[in-house]
Amino acid sequence: PSFVLIVDMLLVLECPTKMTSYVVGLCTIWLTVVAAERSSRFGMFDLFFLTHQSDRWEACDCEKLPCRISYSKALVSMIMQLLVFIIDFICTRGFAAAVLSEKNRILAS
Repeated sequence: PSFVLIVDMLLVLECPTKMTSYVVGLCTIWLTVVAAERSSRFGMFDLFFLTHQSDRWEACDCEKLPCRISYSKALVSMIMQLLVFIIDFICTRGFAAAVLSEKNRILAS
């Protein structure tokens, strides 16, 4: 969600395209790493997950929290998140271009 907000702000505030491209690339890399961690559990979550078992994990019966998921579920989850991100990016880019065009038309008159 934070990547979506950042990219939306960059587009609407007319920030350089290069910066927006970096954020889109960073989001793609982040979602890929998170999907890999969720399926293979190589330890990235362990750096941030320092609490003991709590009530919010009652449904999970694995020995090490957060629970590992299958590779297919991780892949589907990553693809769905990327789709939401890309669709939002395309819609917001179109909106920002229309606003900029309208602003230029008003300034020219």
